[in-house]
Amino acid sequence: MNKFINIVTPIILSFVGGFFDIYCLIYRGGNFCFLQTGNLIYLARDIINSNYPSVYRCLYIFAAFSIGLIIANLLSYLLRKKNKEYLIHIILLTIVFFLIIPNYFFAKTNTFDWSYIGVFALGLVGGILLESFRFSYLAYTSTMMTNNYKMFMHALLTGVIEKNKGERHKAYIYFLIILAFVLGVLIYTLFYKYDIITQYIIFLPHLLILILMGLEIYKIKKVGVVDEK
Repeated sequence: MNKFINIVTPIILSFVGGFFDIYCLIYRGGNFCFLQTGNLIYLARDIINSNYPSVYRCLYIFAAFSIGLIIANLLSYLLRKKNKEYLIHIILLTIVFFLIIPNYFFAKTNTFDWSYIGVFALGLVGGILLESFRFSYLAYTSTMMTNNYKMFMHALLTGVIEKNKGERHKAYIYFLIILAFVLGVLIYTLFYKYDIITQYIIFLPHLLILILMGLEIYKIKKVGVVDEK
């Protein structure tokens, strides 16, 4: 079961990464919430073009993402110090679960752009998810598919040339990770294009995070059984 969880986790997180990046890009002001490379490109472009509102938004999201990284690192450090490392993922996933909730409510109005609250929360989510889940068997990121594709090609070629089943298995997982990311982008884009519950479609990645929480609770229970023995 643990092997299954270790495979499912990066696939779900990649779907969430693709979904929320296109969600933020289309619905939350034209910037990425997870993909900070894209935000830095926009930042440099908008500085040159003197588009300062967009510059401020890029910096705002980048700051939220940075805070998310800090939160994940501090909590991980504190739990490891207390020998509670097995609680790290479930606690951080719980935080992520609640951080997604503001995006159900806040939208732009004539007086104030309340969507900034949702954008900031998603920036925190991006930092937390990127820092918290380090797959020991497979080095991957849930948002940057360029590196994942490079690792996919390396594993595939190594597996074929050297007839290495382990590398071919890695290539298969990398393929699923990339596919999940693309699927996340496609699903939100389709719902947006046809104006189908555009704002509330985020229940889908929200549900997937809840599933991950359930899987982590299962792992914690297994740790408890092992400790009792």
